[in-house]
Amino acid sequence: MAAEPDQLILIKSLFLQMGAPEEQAEVMASQLLKRAGQIALDRDILIIEAVEILLKQVVEAQQGS
Repeated sequence: MAAEPDQLILIKSLFLQMGAPEEQAEVMASQLLKRAGQIALDRDILIIEAVEILLKQVVEAQQGS
């Protein structure tokens, strides 16, 4: 699944805001989108729903929840 450039940029910017270095933020965003594609297929949900699930987990982990 090829990630949409806009999705990659948005997710990368979130990781940058969380303090990740530029290169790491891009890798993390790419990996998150790849994993979201896998989850979407596995659970038969839209990729945007899978992205939301993963981003929620990232934010919760960042906040120490």
